[in-house]
Amino acid sequence: PNVPNPQYPNDPTDPSKGGTTPVPEIPGYRPEVPSVTPDKPGEDTPVIYTPIAKYSLVEKFVDEEGNELVPSVTKGTDYEEGSEYDVTGDAKVIDGYYLKETSNTTGKFGKGDMTATFTYAKLGKVVPVDPDGNPIPNVPNPQYPNDPTDPSKGGTTPVPEIPGYRPEVPSVTPDKPGEDTPVKYVPVTPEKHDQTAKIIYVDTKTGKTIESDTVTGKAGSKIDYSTTPRIDELVKKGYVLVEDGFTNAGTPVYDDNDGEEQVFVVKLDHGTEPVGPNNPHEPGTPINPEDPNGPKWPAKDDYTKQYTSTVHFVDGDGNKLRDDDVQTSTWTRTLIVDKVTGEVLNPGQPWNSDIANYATVKVPVIEGYYADRAMVPGEATQQRDLETTVTYNKIGKIIPVDPNGNPIPNVPTPQYHNDPTDPTKVIVTEVPDIPGMIPETRSVTPGEPGVDTPVVYNVIEEPQTPEEPQVPQPEAPKTTPVNNETPAPKAEDKVTELPQTGDKQENTLAAVGATIMAGLLGLMGFTKKKDEKDF
Repeated sequence: PNVPNPQYPNDPTDPSKGGTTPVPEIPGYRPEVPSVTPDKPGEDTPVIYTPIAKYSLVEKFVDEEGNELVPSVTKGTDYEEGSEYDVTGDAKVIDGYYLKETSNTTGKFGKGDMTATFTYAKLGKVVPVDPDGNPIPNVPNPQYPNDPTDPSKGGTTPVPEIPGYRPEVPSVTPDKPGEDTPVKYVPVTPEKHDQTAKIIYVDTKTGKTIESDTVTGKAGSKIDYSTTPRIDELVKKGYVLVEDGFTNAGTPVYDDNDGEEQVFVVKLDHGTEPVGPNNPHEPGTPINPEDPNGPKWPAKDDYTKQYTSTVHFVDGDGNKLRDDDVQTSTWTRTLIVDKVTGEVLNPGQPWNSDIANYATVKVPVIEGYYADRAMVPGEATQQRDLETTVTYNKIGKIIPVDPNGNPIPNVPTPQYHNDPTDPTKVIVTEVPDIPGMIPETRSVTPGEPGVDTPVVYNVIEEPQTPEEPQVPQPEAPKTTPVNNETPAPKAEDKVTELPQTGDKQENTLAAVGATIMAGLLGLMGFTKKKDEKDF
C-alpha cells in the first residue's frame, strides 16, 4: 500500500505496444526486476519487492585497556547484508597518543551491526641520560608530539635544555613512537656572563620604593656594593633602618639566573620624635638638622596654649574702677611627629592644664561703692577665656530733712561708711551736725546700701535773756573776731558727741551759755576762740 504504481509509457515506434518502465524505488524493499516491458500493454504487471535488512557501522577510538579516548562515531545505518565497507582513513590524531592497531576496519556486513576499532597507545618520551646512560634526575622528560598528518607516528621533539649539560642531538624523531628515546648529555663548564642585581630601599610605612641602585658583574662573582652611604643619607632625612637585606645576605654574589631579576631589599621606617612642654623645639625650624629643606617643627600653639580667667571691676555705667584680676592656666600636650613627613601622628591627643581650678577672687572694698557680690568662685579651667564682671554702685547717703520731710538745703549729706570686711555692705554711719539743729537720731544703720536715708532735724529754740544796761566801755584792743558759726562736717567726718551732756535740751542750753560768755569776754578785751568740735 501507499507506493507509486507507474503507468507504462508509450512505445514511440508502435502505438499498439507499451514502452519499458523502470520499477519505483520503495525504501526498505528491493525489487526482483529493475524494469518492466509489458507483453500485454493493457494489463498491470505485478513486481515482487523483498524487504531489505539495514545495519549500522560504528567507529570506536580506545586505549590499550579499551577505554574510549574520544566519542564513538556512527558511519552509517543503512548498510545491507553482504555489503562491503574502507574506514582506515578515518583514524584520528589524538593528543599524547599514537594509533597502534585497528580491527574490523574493512569487510562485509553479515546479519548485524559492525564496529571498527582504532586502538591507541601513549607516545614515548625523550629521556636525558648522562654519559654512562643513567637518567639525569630532576630534569624534564618531554613526550613526543603527535605527527599531525599521521596518527600512527610521533613528531619531532626538541630535547630539553639542562643547565651545565650539552645534548648530543638537538631533537628526536622516533622510529617507534611508543618507546622512550634516551638522549646523552655531556657536562659542560658554563661560561660566566654579565648579570645585574638591584638594591631597592623601601618605605615600610607606605610600601613605596624610596630609591634604588643597579649594579652589574659576572655571574658568581662578589657584588661590590655597600648600603651604608644610602642608609646614612636616608637617616638624615628622618628614616630609621628596619632591615638591611643586602648586608644580611653575608657576601652577596651575582646569580646566573637570567629568567629572574636578582633583588636585595633594604627596609626603612619613618622615625618619630615628641614635641611638647618637656620636648621643646623651635617652631618652623628643620626637624632633621642635616636636611634643611625637609619638614619643619609645628607651631608652638599646637601643643602649648594659655587661657585666662578675668574679673572686671566696673561701676554701673561700665567704667573701670580698678585693675582687672587676671589668672592664667597653661594647657599643654605632647605630640608625636613623623620625622620624614612632618605629619603629627596624634592630632587628637588630649590637653592637660597646669591647674584644675582658678582661685576664688575676694572682691575688694572700694570707698564710696558697694559691690554686687563679695567673691567670685574659682571655676574649673577650660580651653577658653573666662570673664566675670563685678559691678559697683554708689553707696547711699544720709539726707537731713526738716520735720515735714523736706531736704534741708546747704547741709552735708554724708555717704554711708563701707564695711571694711564685706564689699557688699555698709556699716553704722553717724549723722552730720547742723548748727542750730538737732537730729532725731545720732547714727543710721542702712537696710539697703544704695538707698538714701532721710534723717529728721529739729530747730533748737534759743531762750530769751534780760537786757543789760549799756555801760560805756573803753575801746577794746584789736583782737581776732570770734567765729561763733560751726562749719558743716565733711561727708566722711564722724560727728563727735559731747561727753556726758545729758539730754538734747541740756546740750542746747550749754551751747547758748557758752556763746553769751564769749561775747562778754570779748567786750572786756578777752577773747577766746572755741573749738568747733565743742559744738
